[in-house]
Amino acid sequence: MNERIIEAVTFKLAKGVSDADFLKTVAASTDFIKAREGFIARRLSKGEDGTWLEHIEWENMTAAKSASDAFMKEPSLAPMMQAIDGASAIVQHNQLQISVG
Repeated sequence: MNERIIEAVTFKLAKGVSDADFLKTVAASTDFIKAREGFIARRLSKGEDGTWLEHIEWENMTAAKSASDAFMKEPSLAPMMQAIDGASAIVQHNQLQISVG
């Protein structure tokens, strides 16, 4: 059985934060996520309505939940967290069913 997990996070930026300013905070989070056990891939995209989608693939739910918990406590990621409108953020952990490409 496939244990891979897709962590999908949708969010909008905090009031007054530009896309460019937000993207400056992403490098630290990429380094953090890539160093986590069970990391496979990350994608970050933005819709026309200003909603961002972060899509991270993990080897299993344990890795996904561990990384998510650690992410929220990591001081170096505070600038990224402050750039996000927390009230708009929705986090889902879904079992991967099909992957092509």
